[in-house]
Amino acid sequence: MRPFRNHAALADHGRVRLREDALAIATAGLVAVDPVAATERLVSLDGSTLRVGDDAYPLDGRGVFLLGAGKATVGVATVLDRLIGGLLRDAAVAVKHGQATTLEHVEVIEAGHPVPDEDSLRAGLRLLGIAEQAQPGDLVLAVVTGGSSSLAVMPADGISFAEKVATNRLLLSSGADIVSMNCVRKHISRIKGGLLGQACGCTIVNVTVSDVVGDPPDYFTDLTVPDTSTFRSAQRACDRWGLWPGLPAPVAERLRRADPAAETPRTLEDVHTYIVADAATMCRAAAEEARQRGYDARVLTLALEGEAADAGRWLAEQIGQSAPGTALIAGGENTVALPAVFGTPGHGHGGPSQEAAVSACIALQGAGPACVLCLDSDGTDGPTDACGGLVDDLSISTMGDDGLDPTKALAAHDSYEALAASGDLMFSGSTGTNVNDLKIALRPRD
Repeated sequence: MRPFRNHAALADHGRVRLREDALAIATAGLVAVDPVAATERLVSLDGSTLRVGDDAYPLDGRGVFLLGAGKATVGVATVLDRLIGGLLRDAAVAVKHGQATTLEHVEVIEAGHPVPDEDSLRAGLRLLGIAEQAQPGDLVLAVVTGGSSSLAVMPADGISFAEKVATNRLLLSSGADIVSMNCVRKHISRIKGGLLGQACGCTIVNVTVSDVVGDPPDYFTDLTVPDTSTFRSAQRACDRWGLWPGLPAPVAERLRRADPAAETPRTLEDVHTYIVADAATMCRAAAEEARQRGYDARVLTLALEGEAADAGRWLAEQIGQSAPGTALIAGGENTVALPAVFGTPGHGHGGPSQEAAVSACIALQGAGPACVLCLDSDGTDGPTDACGGLVDDLSISTMGDDGLDPTKALAAHDSYEALAASGDLMFSGSTGTNVNDLKIALRPRD
């Protein structure tokens, strides 16, 4: 398997051997978190009984529904459609534009990400309609994965769709972590924060993929699990990230009012959640591939968060101080705080993984032979067609030969252009999975 469309171009310059190894290690990590294979291992049909791991869910005499949204949803939905599609009374999932596939029993709706569009609103209405069909004693299979906050939306009463979109843009440009962003999103929605699950009112089986550090279900499967956040959590997020001045007035008023009757549910009865893929699995598989290639491999962390440029520089410094033959692996979720006035972004083009790669490229200067790979596991990094960047200690001179100053590009958030200049942009298209960012740093064995 070669998930990177430009594999040959990425490995034909600079530290060729290191680059080949980094691409192979990243590939092993992605293969290990393929939701299709993982779901096929977890879920089976035994007569009229659905088995999920060691648990059994009888299907006779009950309505069976399927709903979902997210960047890793389509693969899981494909398996369930094939397995129990003929038993479904109604089913729909929302996926990113470009991810659609034709399923026999499940409607697939393409919608906007990372910013919601009108199709996202249509998807939200569709999912709520399915949930409201379910009766006590029925079974809802929920396939909600990372990205659902954009792909299926229903603004709370008193908030317009345009105000919802404006809030989402503000959050994306603020540099806020995913937990803070989702605290706000869940409290301006009619379906997030477990409200869709509450509407089901029956047994819910979540089959999901984690894209949040620490794997807290209510931050990647938040439509159909109990919520741990509150209006007060959302207020603290707005305080911490300076969001209040940029929020549309109805959004700010709802968050400040914090009506107890509009709070998200703390409990939901009869909800069962199964995580089929996560960052730990990806990083373990990457480290094992590195060891098989002769490296002394270590997973540094699964929680590399914060500014992408800081993360890239830190990883480059770590590999620069490591012994020959070292492979360092990290998972996490980085963000970029864009220069903004009330959420209006600057003119840069790129994404967190690309920004981390450019920062690593600068930090590798003079460190000796080494390379750093930074990618977003879902295949799209920020609002671009690239999934990340692969740089080595020679990349900075290549950028300079093209007349580009990587330090200035980083300051202007033009990481895409910088990596394009050195031939270091990575392209994969949608990978079908979504388990946070993956970072790999290598120092040659000799």
